[in-house]
Amino acid sequence: MRLSDTPVTVITPGTYQSGRKCGYCGRDDGSAIFGFSALSLTAADYQEFMDRGYRRSGTFMYKPDLLHSCCPQYAIRLRVSDYKPSKEHRQTINRFNRFVLGAEYEDALQRYEKAQKPKDKTRKKNAEFDLLHAIHRAESALLPPSLSHIPRAHDLSVRLVTPEYTDEKFALYKHYQISCHHDAENEITSSGFVRFLCGKPFELASSAEEEGKKRLGLWHQMYYLDGKLIAMAVLDFLPNSISGVYFMWAEEYGKYSLGKLSACREAALAAEEGDEFYYMGLYIYSCQKMKYKAAFAPSELLDPELYEYFRFDRFEPELEKCEYVTFSSDADAVERARRRRVESEMAVDDEERDKTDEQDAHSSDDDDDDDDDMKTLFEADMPGIPPLTQIKTEIDLSKVQILVNHYVITAKVRPLPYFSLTC
Repeated sequence: MRLSDTPVTVITPGTYQSGRKCGYCGRDDGSAIFGFSALSLTAADYQEFMDRGYRRSGTFMYKPDLLHSCCPQYAIRLRVSDYKPSKEHRQTINRFNRFVLGAEYEDALQRYEKAQKPKDKTRKKNAEFDLLHAIHRAESALLPPSLSHIPRAHDLSVRLVTPEYTDEKFALYKHYQISCHHDAENEITSSGFVRFLCGKPFELASSAEEEGKKRLGLWHQMYYLDGKLIAMAVLDFLPNSISGVYFMWAEEYGKYSLGKLSACREAALAAEEGDEFYYMGLYIYSCQKMKYKAAFAPSELLDPELYEYFRFDRFEPELEKCEYVTFSSDADAVERARRRRVESEMAVDDEERDKTDEQDAHSSDDDDDDDDDMKTLFEADMPGIPPLTQIKTEIDLSKVQILVNHYVITAKVRPLPYFSLTC
C-alpha cells in the first residue's frame, strides 16, 4: 500500500548518543539521548511516545537518558481539570490585562462586569478565579461594545494560525534567539527556523473521524499588540492533549512574564479544546528557569523506569536527595542505577575534549557517522528499556513494516536465510 493511503507511523532507525554537550549546565559531555527521525506519525503514536518520555525538535524525536545525563530531564504535564491558578499566576494575568487596557478602561470594565453579575447576597466575597474569562479579558475582539467610547492603552489580539513561514515570524524568532539565548546572528537562518518550528515537521496521520472532531497537528498561537507581533507559541494538538513545543517573545515585554502567561493561556486552551492534559515539555529540578513549570499544580512527572506519572509533590522530596528518581519497587535495581550515576559523575576528567562534532538540541538529527559515542539502545543501560532478550520473547517481531519508494511493505520473518516482502 502507499504511505498516503492510510494512517501509519514511519520512523528511521534510532541511535543512542552520549558524550553530548549539555545545553543547561554547559558540561562538555554531560548529555545522553536516544532519538530517531519521524517521516510520519499517527496522532495516537505521537501521544504514546510523549508518555514514554519523548519530545521532538523538528522531525527529530528524542528521549533523554536521565541516568547518564548530568541534568536529568523529566517529562512534565498538567492535568487540566485539576489546575487551579496560583496567586502568582492570577497576578501575572491581571497585571498584563491592566497593562493592555490602561487604568481608565480597566476601571470602566470592572464596573461593567460588576453590573452584569446577578445580585446574590449569599455569594462569597472572594469568588473563585475564572481562568477562561481572565485569560481572554483584555482581547479587543471580546470587549463589550458599550465601552467602545472609552480609550484603551493598547489593542490586543491572540489567534491560532497555520504554521507556515512568514518574514514576521522569523524576525521575532531571530530577535528572541539573539536577545534571550545569545545566538550569533549569522547562525540563525530561515531554513533552520522552518525545519525547527514551521510547516509540517512530519505527516501527523489521523483518521477522518478524528479530523472531523478535533484540531490536530502543529499550530502557531500569535500575540499581537497594536498590530505588532510580540510573542508566538508553537503548539502540537493531539487527541487528548496540547503539547507546548516552543515559545518566543520580544525582549521589551519580558517584564510581563510572558512565558508564565503563555503557559496559563495554553492550559486554558487545552480546557477549551476538551483536552485532558497540557504537556509542558521537560523539567530539570536544578534549572532555575524551569521552576515555573512545577508551579502549575498539580503537575506530574514521568517515572523514567515505570512510565507512570506521579504528582510533583511526591517527586520533590526525592529530587532533593538525588536528581535521578524512580518509584520502581525493584529496590536493588534502583540502588544500582543510583550508584552508576554517582560513579559516572566522579569519573568526569578535566582534560580538553574534542568539540568538533558537538551538536545542540536543534540539530540532533544531523548525520554523524564518525561519532564514537553512538551505540545501540541495548548497549546503553538506559532506564526504562527492557533487555533485548525480553523484547524477543514478549513482542511479536514476525512482521516489520518497511517504507520503500513511498510504499509500505510488510516483511514476514522466516527461518534464515529466507524472508519475504508482501504489500
